Amino acid sequence: MKKIYKALNIISNNSHLFKCPVCGSKMSILDSPTLACDNKHSFDLARQGYINMLLKSNKTKYDRDMLKSRSIIAKSGFFDPMLQEICDLIVKKAGFENTQAKFILDAGCGGGSHLSRILTTLKAESDISLQGVGIDISKGGISIAARDYEGIIWCVADLANLPFNDKQFNVVLNILSPASYTEFSRILKDSGILIKVVPGKDYLIQLRNIFYDRTDKKSYSNEQVIHLFTQNFNMIEHKMCSYNVALNEISLRHLLNMTPLTWNVEKEKLEKAIEMGIREVTADFHIIIGKKF
Repeated sequence: MKKIYKALNIISNNSHLFKCPVCGSKMSILDSPTLACDNKHSFDLARQGYINMLLKSNKTKYDRDMLKSRSIIAKSGFFDPMLQEICDLIVKKAGFENTQAKFILDAGCGGGSHLSRILTTLKAESDISLQGVGIDISKGGISIAARDYEGIIWCVADLANLPFNDKQFNVVLNILSPASYTEFSRILKDSGILIKVVPGKDYLIQLRNIFYDRTDKKSYSNEQVIHLFTQNFNMIEHKMCSYNVALNEISLRHLLNMTPLTWNVEKEKLEKAIEMGIREVTADFHIIIGKKF
């Protein structure tokens, strides 16, 4: 079966999740591969198996090469210990005791690898029916997600105008991505949890020491981000996850290509970092879990 029809079937079975991003009315699948609302605002499924519900085109710094590098780094296992921590926290905090289907949204999912890994792990550890939904403003990222990971609803959408009805999700993930706390609160069930991941102070410290020595970017603080979280959600747990990741020259090149740390770094400095032979970097994350007030 072609990807578009597999995606159509999954969206049709879960159309209750959606609301029209234009007028807010309920939506359903038409005979053609289209999701439409009662007021005839419609959104076609792409042949790759995702749906674009963005109301206006958006330019991002996520070009094809950067997205390819991000996908390669993710598939290499770079984020796996952090993702395992998230799975453990979902099991402990999300209240999955009953057997009803659960819905997990990854808000800012990029190429989809984080959500796919989390769903695969959770399904292996329990008999609960899980449906994952990933949204990102980057069409390129969602196209990669739909290409690589079936069984998940992939959607190009705006964090500030999520195309979902109120109180639909048991878990919202927000991993190394901007947040929209008003929307997160709206779409979470009353018992649902928000899991936000932000860099720790030592995240890729080896690269910051090279590129930003003697500047204010050499050190990083997430205090403001965490403070904003606590203003919008009741923080129920705050865990730190830090580990070292071995690199070879190829993986270092992909890491340099994907991280925003290098977006404004001169090419000469990037080549110098490669010549230095960095063979290990620090992955340092803060995982914050919250519930609605």
